[in-house]
Amino acid sequence: MIALLNAAIWGVVVPPFQVPDEISHFGYVQYLAETGKAPPQGPTAQYSPQENTALGALFFASVVGRPEMRGIMTPSEDSGLRAQLATNPSPVGPGGASSITNQPPLYYALAAVPYLLSPSHEILTRLALMRLLSALLAAGTVLCVFLFLRELLPASPWAWTVGALTVAFQPTFDFIAAGVHGDNLLFFASAATFLALARTYKRGLTTRRAAVIGAVTVIGVLGKLTFIALVPGIALALALLGWRAWPQGRGRALRSVGLASAIVVLPVLVYAVLNATVWRRGGLTAGGFAGAATGALPTGDTVNFKETLDYIWQLYLPRLPFMFKEFNYFPLTATWLNGTVGHFGWLDYTFPLWVYTVARWLFIALAVLAMNTLIGMRARIRALLPLLVCFAVMAAGLLAAIGYAGIRYRAVHGVPFEQARYLFPLLALYALFMVLAARGLGRRWAPVLGGALVVLAMAHGLFAETLTISRYYG
Repeated sequence: MIALLNAAIWGVVVPPFQVPDEISHFGYVQYLAETGKAPPQGPTAQYSPQENTALGALFFASVVGRPEMRGIMTPSEDSGLRAQLATNPSPVGPGGASSITNQPPLYYALAAVPYLLSPSHEILTRLALMRLLSALLAAGTVLCVFLFLRELLPASPWAWTVGALTVAFQPTFDFIAAGVHGDNLLFFASAATFLALARTYKRGLTTRRAAVIGAVTVIGVLGKLTFIALVPGIALALALLGWRAWPQGRGRALRSVGLASAIVVLPVLVYAVLNATVWRRGGLTAGGFAGAATGALPTGDTVNFKETLDYIWQLYLPRLPFMFKEFNYFPLTATWLNGTVGHFGWLDYTFPLWVYTVARWLFIALAVLAMNTLIGMRARIRALLPLLVCFAVMAAGLLAAIGYAGIRYRAVHGVPFEQARYLFPLLALYALFMVLAARGLGRRWAPVLGGALVVLAMAHGLFAETLTISRYYG
């Protein structure tokens, strides 16, 4: 409930379409709801006349990317907005390729429900109701994180709440949850997958648990293609679970693994066939902007394997002497740490610089505390080591996929690709890190330090919210 209310409040504070790519996500939902089809990947205009009218009346092009500009600020501007929307421009557009129309339609089909159930056909009312779906998915993500920690740390109830609340008040997470955005389903499916794997590892593989693993995996794959990066780690975990269940019954183990695999593969195949035939959008990735991640560049050149490896390494670690210099800054802090602390809007406003400096030292302190906890929990870690290896493979797959797509996107568009929110499929591990840090001074002080981290997370979120109010209404 805390996560739901917090995300819903963010959805009121953030003006329409000011969440990154929300214009494209809304356009996808609107086209799907109005036509019953996923958007085509042709070169036509992307948005409906209704959305284009709303964007113009909201001064979207003047506000986005320009932190000194504001949107609707006066009664006369508001009256002008209402007058333009009252002309009832058509909500049916031609579709067309955008940065997200290569994505599967599951999230957009879910968002079409509040769109169609809205008591008003006015676009901003529909947008507000669709944002509530994002808040609900954020709450589901936090619930899955809570249950994930309960599986890993059953003897520490304080840890479940501390870890979940540090996610619930994470401002970059809440900013995305404020908008109509496919990442919200990705975050939920990822957290649910971590939970399903941890629960099955602790309690044993059964047909029902295998079905749950398959279900959350296919939700992730059909929710956003980024989730595919986690699939190798999930497959490894499923093989491990089947191997552990083998002595109790070979037939049951094989049926369970087969069921989980079928639940994933069959819907994905159906989607790929529909994409290629009925919707004529290409294969699984639907063509379009997804081509930027294939390695083929407009000039006919390609990004070679060594360049890709150098780029991926330098995204997260210091450059080695034999590597080509890919960045004039250190992405670990400038992109990932600072972005997690908070880069808001369409990455057009941030905290004061001193906040990121303090956050860097705080993160180092938390890392030291977490490492101290891990040293003291060696026996516990050994018992969970096979599962933790699977989690590491899932994380490595995501990090590699971000880098693989990132270098190709830069080559095509000449601008950075990476954003901190791309790491948020790993929010369950973020919460685990916070809990391990809270235990760094020993069991006696763990609830106290955990409570302090929750208060800090609340202050962090409130600071970000007031910063957002100042940005758009100050």
